[in-house]
Amino acid sequence: MFSSNQIFQISGDMSQLEMALQFALEYSGYIKNITVSERNRGCKLVFQITESGKYCIGWGLGEVPDNWSEYQFDFEVPIVAKIIEQHIKKLPVPDSGYGWADGSTSVGFIMKSVKETLGDDMDIKNAFFGIVYFEPYCNFYSK
Repeated sequence: MFSSNQIFQISGDMSQLEMALQFALEYSGYIKNITVSERNRGCKLVFQITESGKYCIGWGLGEVPDNWSEYQFDFEVPIVAKIIEQHIKKLPVPDSGYGWADGSTSVGFIMKSVKETLGDDMDIKNAFFGIVYFEPYCNFYSK
């Protein structure tokens, strides 16, 4: 489980998104929520897409937490990673900040832990149940 003040972020290209999601779920301890025994116990992984476009992954036990949605299929990391990738590709990509440098860029992702709070975190509703969120990111490769 992440500590309450966990700082966790990973950026990468789209080919690394699945590995990042897998790692975050394992590191946070919520990978157990995809096992049959835990699902039968009422554990689940849920999602939320914020007004600003963040794709959030969270958890639930029993009822789906307010402002979160349950997946209509068994959560499988490769499938959810593709869904997140498709979502990110529809959003505007921020500038890399390296316009002055010689190199190239590619559309990628940044994944960050959700700050644990009993209210909202930024535009993430009911953030207490959040694990991580994904946003578009501009990868820069210097020459």
